[in-house]
Order: sequence, then C-alpha cells, then structure tokens
Amino acid sequence: MRLALAALLLMWGTAAVAQTTTEPALHHRGPAAGQDAATGGGKERGASTLPTDASGEYMLDETGSVVQITIDNGVLDGYISKLTEQQTSALTYFFDHTTIHGNQLTFTTKQVHGIWYSFDGAIVRGDAQSRQENGFYRLKGTWVMHDDTAKDQSKYMLNLKSTPRGE
Repeated sequence: MRLALAALLLMWGTAAVAQTTTEPALHHRGPAAGQDAATGGGKERGASTLPTDASGEYMLDETGSVVQITIDNGVLDGYISKLTEQQTSALTYFFDHTTIHGNQLTFTTKQVHGIWYSFDGAIVRGDAQSRQENGFYRLKGTWVMHDDTAKDQSKYMLNLKSTPRGE
C-alpha cells in the first residue's frame, strides 16, 4: 500500500510539473558562431570622421541601382540594390564584412546567384553646392564584381554621386 501511494504521488508530481507552461514568446537569438554581437558579424567597429549625413544612397547607375551606406557608432553597414537586366525586379546584396577608418571604408557583400561585390575606397566631399543636389558626397574607390559561376572578376574605379539629403 505504501509503495502504491508513493508511486501515485510520484506520478501526480511529475504530471503537475509537465503541465506547467509559460506564455509563448519570441526570444532573441544570440549571434551565430563566429559573429560578434556588438557589430553583427564581420562588421568591424572603427573611428569614422564622416558627418552623419554621409550615410545614405549613392547612385550606382542611371537605372535606379544604388549603394546604401549606413554609418552608426563607428560601424559600417548597408547593401547594394541592383536592378535586373529586365528592370522588373532588384537583387539586394547585403554587406557581409565591413571596415571603416576615418573616411576610408571597405565592404564585401554576401553572394547572390554566384555574384558578390567588394569595395575599397572613401567617401569624399563632392562638387554639388547643396545637400539637396546629387553629388554633395562621392563614394570613390575600387569596385570589384566577383562571379563565382564564371570564375571571373571585373575591377573598376568608381566615383558614385550621393542622392539628395534632407536638411
């Protein structure tokens, strides 16, 4: 009888614990293996000498493709939005690895369909007189398009104009 009572109490106790639930909730994931939580992976914190309005879009071409630069607390982030040849949709290449020091910056994008980009250069003051004009800032440097499918790469010198900024 004692053994049966002990077994009954044990079953009741585990059943009570098993039915204890918490409210469903979203939980923040930690950084993936090899990523730094403070900077988001391969994004190194640096010392930027650029004004805050240097962040923004830089025109990659006349079709509407752009490079979006964001500098926040010494961390460079951004993406490239490139229109497809039919200009019906855009491919977005998010920055994967970045560095910034002064006005010098480098970035490498994540790969999309075997294509990825890298840049090494600077943001400099352009020739526009006002922030509301194209080219108040310029993104100047070496641009490389890497094509892993064709096992090829194309290197260019770029001088991209900033799009208008609000004041």
